[in-house]
Amino acid sequence: MSSRTNVFPTQPAGRLLKTMLAGLALLASAGAVQAAGSGNLIVNGGGETGLCATDWKAVKTVPGWQVLLGNPTLVCYSVASFTTPSSPAAGNAFIADGPYGDSALMQTINVASASSAIDTGTVTYSLSGWLGGYTVYAGQAIVTASFLDASGKVLGNPGELSGVTVSARGNANAFIAKSNSGTVPAGTRSIAVQLQFINTSSSTNVGYADNLSLTLSTPVPGPVLTAPASTVPAFDHVFFVMMENTDYSQVIGDTTNAPFINSLAQGGTLLTNNSGVYHPSDENYMAVSGGDTFVTGAIYYPNIKVGASHIGDRLEAIGKTWKAYEQGMGTPCNTKNNVDSYYEPDDAPFINYTNISGNPTRCAAHLFDTTQLTTDLQSAATTPNFSWIAADDNADGEASGNGSANSLQVQDGWLKQTLQPIFASPAWTSQRSLLILTWDESSGSATNHIGGIVYGSQGLVGSGALSTASYNHYSGGRTIESALGISPLTANDTYAQPINDAFTPNAKAAASSLSAAMPNVQQGENIAFNFSTTLANTNSSNWVGIYPAGASPGTNSSTMWQYVGAQGGVTAFSTASLAPGTYTAWYLYNGGYTKLAGPATFVVSQ
Repeated sequence: MSSRTNVFPTQPAGRLLKTMLAGLALLASAGAVQAAGSGNLIVNGGGETGLCATDWKAVKTVPGWQVLLGNPTLVCYSVASFTTPSSPAAGNAFIADGPYGDSALMQTINVASASSAIDTGTVTYSLSGWLGGYTVYAGQAIVTASFLDASGKVLGNPGELSGVTVSARGNANAFIAKSNSGTVPAGTRSIAVQLQFINTSSSTNVGYADNLSLTLSTPVPGPVLTAPASTVPAFDHVFFVMMENTDYSQVIGDTTNAPFINSLAQGGTLLTNNSGVYHPSDENYMAVSGGDTFVTGAIYYPNIKVGASHIGDRLEAIGKTWKAYEQGMGTPCNTKNNVDSYYEPDDAPFINYTNISGNPTRCAAHLFDTTQLTTDLQSAATTPNFSWIAADDNADGEASGNGSANSLQVQDGWLKQTLQPIFASPAWTSQRSLLILTWDESSGSATNHIGGIVYGSQGLVGSGALSTASYNHYSGGRTIESALGISPLTANDTYAQPINDAFTPNAKAAASSLSAAMPNVQQGENIAFNFSTTLANTNSSNWVGIYPAGASPGTNSSTMWQYVGAQGGVTAFSTASLAPGTYTAWYLYNGGYTKLAGPATFVVSQ
C-alpha cells in the first residue's frame, strides 16, 4: 500500500495558522456580503406562474398582481417571434396589456422588517426588467416603484423603468433590458410597484414586460406567491345568471327600460368595474364554469369539446348538487332547437365539456328546461346547491337588440319573471342563498365593460352597495367556488380576486367615491381613478377634474378634466402636461362644481 504525505509551503507554524484564519475570515466576509442584500422582491415578475395565452384575444389572470385598470394578461412567447436580451434566457411567458387597451397592475411589498437599516438612509435599491412592444405600435410598459411610509404617504422620488419606444426596438417584436437604482428613502415601510401599459390605443397586446426585479441592499424576507384571500361567506345555494351583449352603460342607470335590473343593483352590490374576458360569447361562459377560455375564436356547440374539469365536477366530488336550467330546452339534455328557435345549447356551458356531452345519462341528470326550476324551488331540499340559469338568445338580449331599449325591456321582463320565484322560495327565505347576475360581453365597449350585480339573502350581501374593484369572469368563478366550498379549477380562478367587497361587513354603502389607483406616477404616465356614485346621482355630465395642491373646485379652475357619465368605473388621464408635484382630483356633479367625492391626492414625479 502506498502512502501519501500532505505537504504545505515552507513557513513558520504561527504564520501558517494566521494565513489559514485570514482565509477563512475572507470567505466568511464574502459570504456575508453576498447574503447582505435581498432577493427579488417582485412576485411573478416574469409571468411564469399562471396560464399564458396563445390566443391574442384572451385574458388570463396574472398571479401575484392586483389589477388597477383594464385587463392585462399573460402571453406565451410561442405566439410570435421576439427579439430578447441574451440573459437571462426568456421563459415561457411575459406580461402584456391585454386585448382591451391601456391597463395597469400593482403589488405592494412590505419592507418593514428592514426598517432599522432603511432609516439610516444608506439602503439602496436596484430595479430592472425587460420592456418591449409589438412592431410599429406605440404601446409601452412603464414600471414605477413608489416608496411609502407606514401611513401610505409617498416618500421621495420613485424608481422608474421608462418605456421602450418603437424606434428604440426598431419597429420589431422586441424586449430591451432596462435598469435603475437609487437610495431607499428613510421611513419607507412598503414599496408599491406599478406596471402600466400606455399608448395602446385600444389595440391588442402591444406593450410587454418580463423579468421584472426589485432588490434592496439589505436583507428582506423573500415574497411568497399566495392566492388572494377570500372572505366570501358560505352559502347553501348559488344562482348564476349570465345575460348577453350589453354594455355596462346601456343597462345600469336605465330605470325606464330596465327597472327590475336596476332595483337589484340598488338592493344588492353593484360591480362598477366588471369586465368580460373575451369576444365573442362562449369563452366567457367557459371562464366562469371551467377557469379558462379554452378555445380560440368564434367556436360554438357542437364544436367545443373540452376535457377539463368544471364546477359541476367539483360539486359532485364533495356531495353537493348542481343543475343548469335553459329556456327552450324542453326535455332534459335536448340539444335541438325544436322547442324554441332561439334556444342555444351552449348558453349554459356544461354541454361543451366532454364528460357531459359524452355521457347522456349524466347530461340528462343535470341539464333541464327552465320550467323545471319552478318545481325544484318548491323546497330547499330540491333546490340545487348551484344553479346556472340561462335565457334563450332573444330573452338574454342578443337577438332582441344587443343592449338597445328593446333588448333591455326583454331582458328585464325575463329576469323579473325568472328571479322573483327564487326570492320567494324556501331556499332563499330560510337558507343562505346568493345570486350573481352578469353579462357575457359588451356590445360595443372598447374595454368590454359589463354589468355585475351580487344579491343575497339573510343579510349576507351588502344592500345598496357599490364596488369599484376590478373584477372579471374569473373573479365570478372564484366567488362561486368560495361560496360553495369547492377548490379552484385553474391558475386563472385560483389567483383571481374574489368579490369580497360585496359581502357584509366589507360592502361599502352606496355613496359617491373617488380614489387614485396609483399614489405616485412618473410624468407622462397615466393616472387612473376609480369613481362611483348612487343611481340618483348618475348624470352624463358628471366629471372628474384635476387640480394643483391647494386648489379646489368652484374657487379655482381645473388643470384638466373629463366627463364620467356612468355610475362607476375607472377613468384615466395622461400626466404628460402636468408639471412634477402634488395634485388632487375631485368627482363633480352635472357639469357644475357640486362635489360628489374627493379629494384624491396623487404625486407626479419627474
